[in-house]
Amino acid sequence: MLRKIVEARALVALAMSGGVGLWGLRVYPIPPDNAFLGLIGEHAPGILLVLTYGYATLWFTTPYFAASLMLSLMAIIVYRRAPHTRIRPLPPYPQPEQRSTLSLVLGERHHQTTPGPAARPEWLIVPQRGLYTGIMVLGAVGTGKTSACMYPYVDQLLRWRAHDPERKLGGLVLEVKGDFCGQVKSMLGRTGREEDYVEVGLDSGFCYNPLHNELDPYAVAYAVATLLNNLFGRSKEPFWQQAYTDLLKFVILLRRISDGYTTFSEVYRYILDDQQIDRDIRRLKADLSEPPDVLVIRLTDFREHCVQRSWAHWFAEDPAHMAHPYEAGLETFLDARKVTYEVRKPKGAGWAARKHQLEAVERWYLHGWSRLDGRLRSSIVEGIVVFLSLFDDSPAVHRAFCPPRSAYTDDPPAGEPKPLPPIDSLLEEGKVLALNFPVGLNPGLARILGVMLKLDFQRAILQRIPQISANPQRTWRDLLFVCDEYHAFATVGEVDPTGDERTFALSRQARLIPIVATQSISSLRSALPGDESWRTLLQCFRTKVFLATSDEFTARNAAELCGRRDRLKAHYSVSESGRDAHISLLTGRPTSTTQSLSASKSYAPHHEYIFAPRVFTQLQNAQAIALPYDGINPLPPQYCYLKPHYLDVQTSYFEHLGRGAI
Repeated sequence: MLRKIVEARALVALAMSGGVGLWGLRVYPIPPDNAFLGLIGEHAPGILLVLTYGYATLWFTTPYFAASLMLSLMAIIVYRRAPHTRIRPLPPYPQPEQRSTLSLVLGERHHQTTPGPAARPEWLIVPQRGLYTGIMVLGAVGTGKTSACMYPYVDQLLRWRAHDPERKLGGLVLEVKGDFCGQVKSMLGRTGREEDYVEVGLDSGFCYNPLHNELDPYAVAYAVATLLNNLFGRSKEPFWQQAYTDLLKFVILLRRISDGYTTFSEVYRYILDDQQIDRDIRRLKADLSEPPDVLVIRLTDFREHCVQRSWAHWFAEDPAHMAHPYEAGLETFLDARKVTYEVRKPKGAGWAARKHQLEAVERWYLHGWSRLDGRLRSSIVEGIVVFLSLFDDSPAVHRAFCPPRSAYTDDPPAGEPKPLPPIDSLLEEGKVLALNFPVGLNPGLARILGVMLKLDFQRAILQRIPQISANPQRTWRDLLFVCDEYHAFATVGEVDPTGDERTFALSRQARLIPIVATQSISSLRSALPGDESWRTLLQCFRTKVFLATSDEFTARNAAELCGRRDRLKAHYSVSESGRDAHISLLTGRPTSTTQSLSASKSYAPHHEYIFAPRVFTQLQNAQAIALPYDGINPLPPQYCYLKPHYLDVQTSYFEHLGRGAI
């Protein structure tokens, strides 16, 4: 109140002087019966007029100057104290169940570039179209990266339209600690979505074969070879990674040509004993010398019963039919499901694709692999089997991630894990798939499983794009990709055929919402190949949330991302001059007869950071600097105060901070 009075002191002084003047003239007017005034009026009426108006003027001016002096002294006292702002409570929190459209509350918004509570706090919200462009959270250990960002953000999205079978979100969750999956399961349980949680792990009840999918053998081989290179020391010589990729690609391709199904354990045994490669090539050459008998079924029956089964040698016989080389097991499978089929010779040339691939494998084996020096082949094999043996020597890992082919053709026996349904069908049903394999069990194995599951997920995401374009009138659900400690699963690079930046660049059209968290930009930089590949990945996430960091490289890049601004900055200069300068005989110091002292103040534009790098190292827990993007326009960088999942969301951050809850 006093500050407002002081700020309007000129108006207040004027009002006070007006009131005092009117009161004084009414109570103490000029006495009309005064003899001296009457005499002056008779002889000099002009002087009497001046005295009359002067007397009236003094009743107004004297109080004005007195009030101005008093208010000026009051201003000195008031401005020495910090202003007291009446802070209003937060507006009602928009509950996810009540939001008409999908959106995400990042946290509280107060002042844009200065810390502290604002008189009218707001919620910092990213709308649906902004979510498709990705969110990256960066923060050091213990800053609230998981508890204040990942948990609340995922909880909000999973609660939206939780009971709408066509709109509820599905997605993939990757993490390395082992507790995030449990939190996601609890979130789904609180919203009545317990059945939507699907977990992949050693004892989850599901088995998952990373090689049983439609991914190109080269993409799978490159991903494995890249991880091998990262796990066991980066070599500046590209030959070893190229050799690993080449060997893995052709072994996987051969097993797919031969049986249509393979596992990492089987690939491990084939690489150890390359005579099996030679035997398979000879057997397949004999089998494919003539067009084989095929089983022909309708395309609709194929999509309903055979898409994700272990028979992988299907080819298009004509636009309405699919064909597969005759197998007794497949015939039994079709009979059990009462699918109409026909056994005959193929009419088209679709079967010749296997023969072409076999010829490529044979050329590699005879003219490439077999001609290498024996010691060089042993070195290449040893570099691969040191990792692939993890799928062979552990019964639990072999059972969960190297299931036999029969697991996909027959119902599993009691106590055995069921094969994981196709990822694309799980996503379209609104299921949330989680990989629960903490790095504490085996860091290398956890990473390769996470990367392979991520590649399978990305394949399903990219396949949605033409489907959405072909059926724009259909209601397509949004999908979620959540990855804590993202640097453990990131793949990117100019030569990587399945880099994350390729998927995230197209994720908006596929309605994918990527949310990842990592400790720093340096963590990504050290995990990715190349010195600048991290920039390619970082640009795919338009919304960035920076928590406190202890990494100067991250702080410097965060400051650059927030940008700079021109600001007028005061410059002061003080100069002293004197005339008749001489040395004093009394003190022995320079002196002068006359001296002058001058000071000057000037303003000049100064180009400075909106948020200096040191600001990012001084943030408190659950306090962040956000670079939001609403899907159309980038919002200015600003302070964002996060809401940890274990605290009341309606209570202000500063109230929690005052109580010591943060």
